[in-house]
Amino acid sequence: MTEPTLSTRSFRKGLLAHLILVPAWTASPVLLIGGLVSAGAPHGFPGVALSLGLGAGLVVSSNFKQRLPMCIALCGLGAAAPSGYKAVASVAAGVVSLLAWLCKGGKSDFARRPALWEFLSRYSKDYYAQAELRGKLSDIQKEKSCFAFHPHGCLSAGFTINGCYNPEFGRAAGKVNWLCDYNLRYKNPGFRWKCDAVRRDDFAINAADKKTFQRLMASGENLSLIPGGFQDAVAFEFGKECTVLKRRKGFIKYCLQYGYRLHPVYTFGESETFHTFTGLRRLRMKISESNVPMVAFFGWPLLPFLPRPESRILTYVGAALALPHIKEPTNQEVDHWHGEYMKALTKLFNDSRAEAGWPSAELEIA
Repeated sequence: MTEPTLSTRSFRKGLLAHLILVPAWTASPVLLIGGLVSAGAPHGFPGVALSLGLGAGLVVSSNFKQRLPMCIALCGLGAAAPSGYKAVASVAAGVVSLLAWLCKGGKSDFARRPALWEFLSRYSKDYYAQAELRGKLSDIQKEKSCFAFHPHGCLSAGFTINGCYNPEFGRAAGKVNWLCDYNLRYKNPGFRWKCDAVRRDDFAINAADKKTFQRLMASGENLSLIPGGFQDAVAFEFGKECTVLKRRKGFIKYCLQYGYRLHPVYTFGESETFHTFTGLRRLRMKISESNVPMVAFFGWPLLPFLPRPESRILTYVGAALALPHIKEPTNQEVDHWHGEYMKALTKLFNDSRAEAGWPSAELEIA
């Protein structure tokens, strides 16, 4: 694929790419919550409480056989609404039921759309003032490598734009499995459609669950993840360089068990993509431990759910930390290599910040 020059950049197509990427993640949760509230609201507070309870059941269920009784109950709730509200409540219940069916365990995988991957990988970075992949690209190997991206930010621009949909990363690393939250991957219909649509023989977005980790690592496939997860998103503050890592050790243990090389990856400018609500941090952090993204954000004033297009996102890949192959690592061994990884991440940050344009930035590891 030909790399775009300054003269061939297209902000309009970059904007269109983001109007595909971002709503694919955000639209389904909004429709779900809105549909549940609309279906129950005609019955007052008890109706809303009941509909939200049914919604929680839909989220934790694993297949449509389990979801069907809850969908029937929700549709019944909508049909029982007073005549003046029945149409809206019934449509809302129908929308929620459709979302439930589109999750994994309902509809089969969506069809691949090669043209979509080509479009996103070609134009998504044109949305930003600058989006580049830098660092130790020559140190990357095409097997048994794990790439740990920091920070998560609100919508993971570095992970998504400079990593996932960057052909340069693919050329350096070969096939990479991009891992994300299981519920996001399989229980968010919009995101699931997008992930299924862009799947290729050399590219896949998978769930970051234990079973997937072990399956991929047993076969030596490269993988990438954001260790801080949704807690990283809660810690996000505009202009502040922070990542949640001190208690995130599972990926270290897996890398030890399978003898993987581990690359720290840091994105400068991620912290300037959105403004966020920063209050109630302790409560939001606690809730996020259950993989619930407790984030409220505001980006581009024209379309606040999109990142600020004037942002510069520069992603640096650090040199690999060669972990030993220890089939059953002790807690002490995991702690040791976790400490070594934090040192490697801090070194990458300090060595790259001046070149990136943030010479006085300081990294906080929470």
